Amino acid sequence: MRRFLFAVLSLSVFTVFAAQAMADVCAPAKVDDLAVPNTGYHSVRLTWTNPGDDCSTGTASTWEIRLSSSPITEANYYSATVLVSGGASGAAGTTDCNAPYDATLLACNATYYFAITFTDAAGNRSPVSNSPSGSLPSCSSHQITDCP
Repeated sequence: MRRFLFAVLSLSVFTVFAAQAMADVCAPAKVDDLAVPNTGYHSVRLTWTNPGDDCSTGTASTWEIRLSSSPITEANYYSATVLVSGGASGAAGTTDCNAPYDATLLACNATYYFAITFTDAAGNRSPVSNSPSGSLPSCSSHQITDCP
């Protein structure tokens, strides 16, 4: 009976360590197709392909778009200004769009660079996306209000 109990306890401890070793270590993949198809009065339309949760599969838990007056890289990502963030993204491989309007962050007649990152349920952050730019027109132009 003691040997059986020892074997069961040993198996339980091994199972706990094995489960911890198999923790989620695969961050969402890098978005490499972030684009700025339209800009307007204090507004911009951004599009991208969702990367997923575990590398390139599943659905990421959160996303965040940042902006800067210069290209955004891994080195300066956290010094760029957060433009908008959200909860669960679309499934891996699906395209997405966001049309943020913010009169306090997006000035007329200005050029901005954008980048997006995704985070999974385990807290793993994707690499910083490509950093396309968009030039906002004069303040007398139209506002981008939604994605098509």
